[in-house]
Amino acid sequence: MGTSPIIALTMGDPAGIGPEIIVKAFQDEILTIESGIVVIGDANTLKKTAREIAPEVLIHSIDSPEKGWYQPCTIDVIDLNNVSDALLIGRPSAEGGRASYEAIEKAVELALKDEVAAITTCPINKKSLHLAGHSLPGHTELLGHLTNSKESTLMMEGNSLRVVLVTTHLPLDQVKSQISEEKVLQAIRLTHDWLQKHVTEVPRIAVVGLNPHSGDGGIFGQEETEFILPALKTAQRDGIQASGPHPADALFARAASEKYDAVICMYHDQGMIPVKMDGMGVNITLGLPILRTSVDHGTAFDIVGRNKACPENLKLALKTADRLSQSTLSMK
Repeated sequence: MGTSPIIALTMGDPAGIGPEIIVKAFQDEILTIESGIVVIGDANTLKKTAREIAPEVLIHSIDSPEKGWYQPCTIDVIDLNNVSDALLIGRPSAEGGRASYEAIEKAVELALKDEVAAITTCPINKKSLHLAGHSLPGHTELLGHLTNSKESTLMMEGNSLRVVLVTTHLPLDQVKSQISEEKVLQAIRLTHDWLQKHVTEVPRIAVVGLNPHSGDGGIFGQEETEFILPALKTAQRDGIQASGPHPADALFARAASEKYDAVICMYHDQGMIPVKMDGMGVNITLGLPILRTSVDHGTAFDIVGRNKACPENLKLALKTADRLSQSTLSMK
């Protein structure tokens, strides 16, 4: 591989479709990207999966990224040897949660040491994580914890939209209490900085309101005037081209044509529904000291072991990590 960047790909929950989509991804053109890919997970699980669906794919166990072969139809894997033959697929478990966590932990360690240029993650299961004793609600929060990053948030990049969330995995009845001027401003700044690094020198950012019609002058809520608008004014004084708060329904109806570089939303489904309707998306975490991309789907326990999982979203996440790695390296 020479000096080419390496992407660490975590296997995800071993009881989910992670192993299957990894093996399928290595069957075709995925290795035409400039970066090498090293999988972090359990080698025996990958070997078993390959025997069942792609016997031509070789599993090559290594102990460090520099020892990878990075050849077609070969999966270089840092073997954590943390999945037993007794693991039941297609259901959450403490063992699956532990294996998921350990793979992410190892990938973060490698990234912080600059042994890999980026991380791409296969899906984990929140119940499995909780059964294993990890109470964080998802990848975004877990990566923030492991990198000691107090300011991290989720961005989903689709075909023509990028959506950033002020709050991530929260019950809907808790969202209102978590909207603050500080959090909205943080999301604007993180988005602006990321866009400047990877997309354009002068990003255009739209911010939507929390309530219907952006509160309609306070009739439907005060969050827009109390928190969102003050954050916007501060960002604008700092030279950031951010507008709003826009009514979410009207904004997304014209977002593609107005070519915003990103739209900041207040809660999960407000942003995830339109961006997923925009086509296959990639999850990118902002505010970390490392690069991270992810698939935009879950563990799909209902189809595990049936050879039905599609690797296309994983390939897109890896290609995005490769692209972002190249843009970051060009700036060093």
